[in-house]
Amino acid sequence: MDVFGGAPRFLAYPRPVVVQSGGDAVLKCQIGGDPRPAVIWERSNEKIDPQGRYRVFEDGNVYNLIITAVTIEDSGQYICKAKNSIGETYAAATLKVEGEAQEMELREENKPRFLIKPLSTRVGRGEDAVFSCKLWGNPRPEVVWEKDGRKLNEIFESTHFSVGYQDGGWFQLKIFKTRAPDGGVYTCKARNEFGEALAGAVLLVDAGPGHEEEGNRNGYTNGQWKVHQGKQRTGRQVPNRLKDDAMTKSTKVKMFAVTEGKHAKFRCFDLAVLECEVPEDSVPITWYLEDRRLQPGAKYGMEEWGTKRRLTIRDIGVDDDGIYLCEMPDGGRSIAEVAVKGKAISHILF
Repeated sequence: MDVFGGAPRFLAYPRPVVVQSGGDAVLKCQIGGDPRPAVIWERSNEKIDPQGRYRVFEDGNVYNLIITAVTIEDSGQYICKAKNSIGETYAAATLKVEGEAQEMELREENKPRFLIKPLSTRVGRGEDAVFSCKLWGNPRPEVVWEKDGRKLNEIFESTHFSVGYQDGGWFQLKIFKTRAPDGGVYTCKARNEFGEALAGAVLLVDAGPGHEEEGNRNGYTNGQWKVHQGKQRTGRQVPNRLKDDAMTKSTKVKMFAVTEGKHAKFRCFDLAVLECEVPEDSVPITWYLEDRRLQPGAKYGMEEWGTKRRLTIRDIGVDDDGIYLCEMPDGGRSIAEVAVKGKAISHILF
């Protein structure tokens, strides 16, 4: 029986712990109470389960949490909670992982990055299409190719494409005997233990004589993208029957609405506008420029109307080139490429 009895109380509060990155951290607290309290550790309001890099053990009335192979992500506050039938108590322990600057430098130095990004290409129906890119990363990154946000093996038979690697960091995707439905946005995702990178390019497939209907189903005719021009307003976008809003009068912008599943191309001056649609009004989305998360502000405007989500890119320039993603929490997403030519004119493919 505890000589003090009663509700749990700290006999020795946990002390701040400083440990080198890659080492093991031991957090301790000494607690009395009768009946003997049950003790758990928490971080960010979530209980830490004793598995993987986490272990807990008791030495009398001293309760220990051990974290092995700590990284910068382990830095922060940990809560030791004790509870019995009479009461409960808790105290915080702080863990600081040193060598963070060196680890960040190591991550930046070794994470994947594109030395040469894949280029958009145009081929005739039945011709082969090839995307190539050059990557750096240590260890060598794993690469996954996707089309319009879906893995290739989910939409293509295995004989329709091949992926390869050559010394020097070159990765390649080859699509054999292209068909009209092969047109779209292709992304190359590279990942290793230090991070990930993403780049993309657009494939245009000319349907060719006698196959115009296939081209129509994929948003272009005779090699040109078909668009349905509409107006912009402050609410939902409906083609060909909306009034101009004051916002559109103050900028040189054309808005386009496109049949679902088709592509669109338009030019814009001063700014560009991208839209995606979610299944329900309450679904949140996140906008990315390749692997960089975008935040609302002077450069980017983000708006919602019902199931519509809109990104406005202001003062558009060559730095805005790239693949844009509209991503939902469940991983679903829409992808668009913005290719800026010169100072002000951009071509945007959905």
